Amino acid sequence: MEPVTSARDIVAAAISEFGSSLIVLSSFQREDVIVTDLVLNVAPETRILTLDTGRVPKATDQIISQVERRYAITVERLTPEPDEASAMVALHGIDLFRDAVPNRMLCCEVRKSRPLAKGLSGVAAYFTGLRRAQAKSRAAIEIFDRSGSSVKISPLADWTSEDVLRYTHEHDLPEHALYAQGYTSIGCDPCTRPTLAGEDERAGRWWWESPEAVKECGLHFSADGRAERTVDVLLREVLASAAQPV
Repeated sequence: MEPVTSARDIVAAAISEFGSSLIVLSSFQREDVIVTDLVLNVAPETRILTLDTGRVPKATDQIISQVERRYAITVERLTPEPDEASAMVALHGIDLFRDAVPNRMLCCEVRKSRPLAKGLSGVAAYFTGLRRAQAKSRAAIEIFDRSGSSVKISPLADWTSEDVLRYTHEHDLPEHALYAQGYTSIGCDPCTRPTLAGEDERAGRWWWESPEAVKECGLHFSADGRAERTVDVLLREVLASAAQPV
């Protein structure tokens, strides 16, 4: 089956199963814009949510505005709790993610995972733009992942980067401006760089870490071992500090 046909079938099946309790979670990379296009063409009232961490590139805000104009929608922004973000910065510094993997995971937990958990409260399912070919850590992602409280749906799971480019250009979709600067994966501004020849698509994420470190933020991958136990301790300290009266 052609990738586009398969993705449309997945979208249709998800809408049939979950109806209005279904959202699109978008970082506004090419894949996410494709998923938005596929979904809104069938169900134009579907909510589009994005994680506004407070550290996203200006170009991300620009493409959000482009997508809003094209589809006549308002993107909902999920933001970290101000007290939690302030406590984290006070304890560990604004760029704590440079110091160690657990610190980076803590930053992602406060700025991404916790806001997402709140945003998904009461949501039956959500679409993502994940693809298996993006990285080894994504090679086994399921199209319908029912392991969490909200079903995670990845209609582009089997797409190649060529499939993504083809659909983007054939449908004249907006593109994040950082692609033109050599980026192949786009996240927070200080945590993303352009990739080099021969690197995988996510090599530009947290590039200062060892090659063995998994290039995931916790939204789509739950690390185990010492790093996870350490980040849990760090998070408890941040939450305790955030709860202190000013």
